[in-house]
Amino acid sequence: MLWEYRPAWPQLPNSLSAPVTTAAIEQIVRLAAWLLAGTLVTVLLLQRAPNIRRRRRVEIWTTLPPSTPRAPRRTAATPRRHPLPAHPTFVVALPRDAAASPTAEAATATAADSPSPLIPDGEDRPLISLLGPLAIEGAKRSRRGLRARALELVAFLALQKEGAQRDEILEALWPGEDPKRSRPRFYQALRDARRLLGDAMASERDRYWLDRTRVRVDVDEFERLLAAAEDDEAGQREQLLAEALALVRDQPLAGLDYPWAGGEIPRLRALMTGLFERMGCLRLAQGEPAAALALAEHGIELDRYNEALERLAMSAEAALELRQAILDRYERLRRRLDELGLEPERQTRALYRRLLAQD
Repeated sequence: MLWEYRPAWPQLPNSLSAPVTTAAIEQIVRLAAWLLAGTLVTVLLLQRAPNIRRRRRVEIWTTLPPSTPRAPRRTAATPRRHPLPAHPTFVVALPRDAAASPTAEAATATAADSPSPLIPDGEDRPLISLLGPLAIEGAKRSRRGLRARALELVAFLALQKEGAQRDEILEALWPGEDPKRSRPRFYQALRDARRLLGDAMASERDRYWLDRTRVRVDVDEFERLLAAAEDDEAGQREQLLAEALALVRDQPLAGLDYPWAGGEIPRLRALMTGLFERMGCLRLAQGEPAAALALAEHGIELDRYNEALERLAMSAEAALELRQAILDRYERLRRRLDELGLEPERQTRALYRRLLAQD
């Protein structure tokens, strides 16, 4: 439209001494107004472009790299490690009845010939995995993709077993924002989540929760197995701990930075590191120092300042007759703690001296 109504170029005088006519002044004013209008339109378009990009739906149906195949079963001695992603990622696995590609099988293990150890036979409830990168397996496929806020809402409710009031959710997902602005976003995220999980996204009045009879959460199973191992009286403690260990894929909600998860992630990380320590001690007592060392290393990846795991690793290295490895490990630990103005615990120092004195 601007181009169609562009003004004619003004007829300027041929010399500085020639008078400027009223018609020329009017033409100059029209040209200046036209240029100003064009500039304003360009600025508005540039400001609008980021909003358009943000409104585009995120295509969620992705797969993990083919270099991390999932075996049907895993033992506690060889837990699988998944490196932290460089950027926040969401992984929503394909439904169980979908035809999966080789890479999709590695990520979701939903094909009939590659069952996931996290999904019992005959179990068709969607699985929400938080003990690693956020993943939702066995859910409905959304043709239009899924907004990131919908996945964040699912993760939030997965960690809130009793559910949460709408105002609590608004403050958690949109802290400090005017409810008049965040409320429509919440309802949009809720609609998206219900397209993914159906009736599992339950609500009553202004309270929302995940119906655990319609959906499974790996954190629930993880905590159940740990509690059962604590109360075990049938000699199945090691098996229960191994099943809990199989659920651990990486840091809780790896690659994501949800402010509301600041309390839950350290709690889950502490449970994980405690599990690695217990399994490592069992393996060391059974005469498997290599397996114990591997478990200790996995735990240290979760918590670089966990001295109980460092002591387990040094004991395993002593059993493997790796004197230099003990020296190097203790020195790395000492430097890390020194950066915080700390020193190794008395128990760690005593173990270090005792292991070196044995040689």
